[in-house]
Amino acid sequence: MEHKGVMIPMVTPFKDNGDIDESALRNLTNYLIEKGVDSLFPAGSTGEGWSLTMPERSTVFEIVVKEARGRVPVYGGTGAISTREAILLAQMARDTGCDAMVVITPYYIVPKPDELLEHYRLMAEATSLPLIPYNNPGRSNVSMTADTVVKLSQIPNIVGLKDSAGNLGMHMRFIKETKPGFAVFQGRDEMFYPSLVLGSVGLIAATGNVAPDLVKTLYRKFCAGDMTGSYQAQVDLAKIRFALELGSFPTVIKDAMEMLGVKVGPARAPVGRLTPEASEKLRGLLQSINLL
Repeated sequence: MEHKGVMIPMVTPFKDNGDIDESALRNLTNYLIEKGVDSLFPAGSTGEGWSLTMPERSTVFEIVVKEARGRVPVYGGTGAISTREAILLAQMARDTGCDAMVVITPYYIVPKPDELLEHYRLMAEATSLPLIPYNNPGRSNVSMTADTVVKLSQIPNIVGLKDSAGNLGMHMRFIKETKPGFAVFQGRDEMFYPSLVLGSVGLIAATGNVAPDLVKTLYRKFCAGDMTGSYQAQVDLAKIRFALELGSFPTVIKDAMEMLGVKVGPARAPVGRLTPEASEKLRGLLQSINLL
């Protein structure tokens, strides 16, 4: 399996009472595939994986895998604070038919580099699924070093990295210092274009839930050598990324999707809906980039 292109960290649709909206999740899976994305990543940060129970996460994996029907790979989000729980989630991803997994660093606690290596090594040993660690110090308070990532890249089924740290210098080191074929993805939507210039193999785009066509345009135009077209798509996409500050994550993404007619419901508490003022600003932004 080749790890590259546009991967969407899917939102998880909920009903107003907080239950998973299984019908909406099926529809979303098909909607994104029909939009031409290259892979799907359910139950990650954008998918509010932190709020899902183990049975709920299993349900999300099963639905997305079943609806995907092998048309695109499914990367299950299997991050957890403890290694024990992360291993159980990795095995769940395998048993529900996921093709690979994306695993955020343990959050809340701050493991040292050798502890982080051992965490991922034990996960990699627990299943043969390809594993992509996820570096997001802004959320997890754990910053992966180039040395740590180089060591991780030597573990056979650790196949890449999702990097959302926002440091292009370090991102370049992840690309240049790891072994050939190690797939480094950019996870910060406003940095997609420069990351492709540096050698990223793909984009893991939360904003792709809202604007999958725009993310695909950015990536395809870059691959075709249309730097101007790719850059313009980046400028528009960055506007959506910056709008995330209008509310708590990921409610802006969900509210934007609802405005566009894609049913996903609210975020789970304690995350609430946007204020009327923020909603108007978001609507104006979507109109300004011709999505509404």
